[in-house]
Amino acid sequence: MESTQPEGQAPRIDIVVEAVESPSAEMVQTLIEVDLQTFMEPTFSAYTALALLKNGQVYLLKADGRAIGTCVCVKRWAEEDEALLLSMGIRPGWRGRGLGQKFVHGVLDDLRDRGLKGVTLLVGKTNFRAIRTYQDVGFMAVGEYAASPQWGGDLLELRMPLYGE
Repeated sequence: MESTQPEGQAPRIDIVVEAVESPSAEMVQTLIEVDLQTFMEPTFSAYTALALLKNGQVYLLKADGRAIGTCVCVKRWAEEDEALLLSMGIRPGWRGRGLGQKFVHGVLDDLRDRGLKGVTLLVGKTNFRAIRTYQDVGFMAVGEYAASPQWGGDLLELRMPLYGE
C-alpha cells in the first residue's frame, strides 16, 4: 500500500502491511513498545510477545520501512478455521490518518489467503474510535461481555466473515 503525494504537500510515505516471518529480539521489543503506546496497561511481557511471535501471527504496519503498528492474531481453539485478533495498535503521531483501516484490510487479506473463514475480536465498549474502524471494514457486533474492574469497562465482541456466509 502506498500513500500519494499531492503537489506542494509532504513527501510521499510508503505504507505496507507485512507478516512477521521469524521472531527476533527486535520484534519482541517492537511488539512491547507499540503495546505500551496503545493500551492503558501492558498486554505483553517479553515471554508472551516471543510466544505470540513464534506461535501466532504478528503483522507490522510499516511507514518507509519503520514499524509504526503491530497486530497479533491467533487461531481460535473452538473454531480452528477462524482467528482471534488479539491486539492491534498504531504508534502515536500516526493515528487519525486512516491507517487503521488500511492495516486491518491488509491483515484480513493475509488471513483470507491463509484459508481462514472468519475473524473475531474484543474491544472496549467505549472505545468508539476502534469500534468505528473495525465496523468500517465490515466487522459486526455479535456479543457483549461484562468486564472485570481492572479492564475499565465492558467489552464488545466483533466478528467478520472472510468468506460469504
